Amino acid sequence: GYPLWSPEPDDNLPEACRDEGLRIGDVGIVTGDGTFDVLFNICLSEDHPLNQWRGVPPTFRQVQLPVQDVSKRRGADNAGRAISTKSICERNITAGIAGVAPARLGLNLNFTSTSAEGAILVLPEGAGTEDLRKLDTFMKEAKEKGESWYRYAYIDRGRTTINNDSLYLITGYHKASSW
Repeated sequence: GYPLWSPEPDDNLPEACRDEGLRIGDVGIVTGDGTFDVLFNICLSEDHPLNQWRGVPPTFRQVQLPVQDVSKRRGADNAGRAISTKSICERNITAGIAGVAPARLGLNLNFTSTSAEGAILVLPEGAGTEDLRKLDTFMKEAKEKGESWYRYAYIDRGRTTINNDSLYLITGYHKASSW
């Protein structure tokens, strides 16, 4: 996966798209400030508000996403879960309720590292996940249409600072309300 520093959807997205945020089938770019610049979604129809907002590439074809091909788990990551880089050797997390009104959960994290650099993501309230179980259809679509998607991003949408490896097709995500 790829962490987003600012996972909130763009305020300019159609209102119907802001509530759900990132979804499987989104094609876009991770920006320098850590947001996801969604261009279109291959699982939504061409007349869906998201795809109408910026248009779709000329080679666009909707990919059907059967519900049984998606794994959804609301409580996949428990409250207080810490995800870290390999250099983090030992993690000890303790939780407690602060006695100040209104009551709030407090976390204490102790860790050791074998490196001068590393990262830890703590999910105080946990997270839900959604993952595509069957990737072959998405892989085929990306191989067949990737070049046209890139041209669309670069020429039609004016994303002239992107590289050949800058486009992402979302096949799953973790969503958390706090971190």
